[in-house]
Amino acid sequence: MKGKVVPENLKILVIDDDPFVRAMLGEILESSGYAVATASDGTAGLRRYSDDPEIGMIISDMNMPEMNGLAFVKALRQKDTGMPVIILTVNTEIELALETIRSGANDYLLKDENIEDTILISVQKVLTMYRLEQQNIRLIEDLARKNKELERLSFSDGLTGIPNRRYFDEGGKQEWGRALREQIPLSLIMIDIDDFKSYNDACGHQMGDRCLQQVAHTLQRSLRRFGDFIARYGGEEFAAVLPNTPLNGALAIAETMRSDVMALNLSHPTSAISDRITISIGVSSAVPARNSDLSGLIQQADQALYQAKQTGRNQVAAAGPA
Repeated sequence: MKGKVVPENLKILVIDDDPFVRAMLGEILESSGYAVATASDGTAGLRRYSDDPEIGMIISDMNMPEMNGLAFVKALRQKDTGMPVIILTVNTEIELALETIRSGANDYLLKDENIEDTILISVQKVLTMYRLEQQNIRLIEDLARKNKELERLSFSDGLTGIPNRRYFDEGGKQEWGRALREQIPLSLIMIDIDDFKSYNDACGHQMGDRCLQQVAHTLQRSLRRFGDFIARYGGEEFAAVLPNTPLNGALAIAETMRSDVMALNLSHPTSAISDRITISIGVSSAVPARNSDLSGLIQQADQALYQAKQTGRNQVAAAGPA
């Protein structure tokens, strides 16, 4: 569990079974601008800590009835790994104080005639270290978020927002490896927008970009199973990877893609086959064999795509075993 956030107007919980010590420490701390809460032993201190969200630091005596300082720190650290804790001790308890530091306390002080000065120095030191630690944690978390976003962007196509060729290469390789281990089918769908060059030339690059975006999002929506993904393969070509999908299942998805793109009703004034934007699709499927890789499946899908183009476009063609 993360620690409470230490407020600027710090409230310190003082735990000591001696009412004189509690009063003395309270007066020292309050005179320096700190708010103070008190408890008479470790058990009461844990309750007070749990009930008061404003507590930002704890000063605890070592030798107390019911629960001593060491037991208190161990119990506290099970709930809160970050709360700053200072332990007060006498000379005869130094070894126990060091054990408390090893258990999660931030500092220990001797209860002697210098306590009025040393307690304030220790509070400032521990508080400064705590805030530096929290700042470092925030910096690390911020760096992790930025790195994650950079990684996401490196796998994302800048124009369409769907995964890019790099994502396809790495994701496809991983799915091929998994299909090989589990001996399950892996299917690949290669998609090409028909007569896109003539569309781009006739309608302009802005319309061409808009067409690519709409087609990409439509193809992505055609995939409904967890694990399936579509990527922009290059130019006006897209590729979909379908884990644990046999050829007949992939063909059904490919036909859905083809009809969904036609349903966009994007006008194509220079198409030789339709007055709308259409796509040609090649599908391949295989249960991976040892000493094989994804390139063979890509080659089969490319050949099927070529066949779909050669036999009239706006259709789905298959290659590879069912």
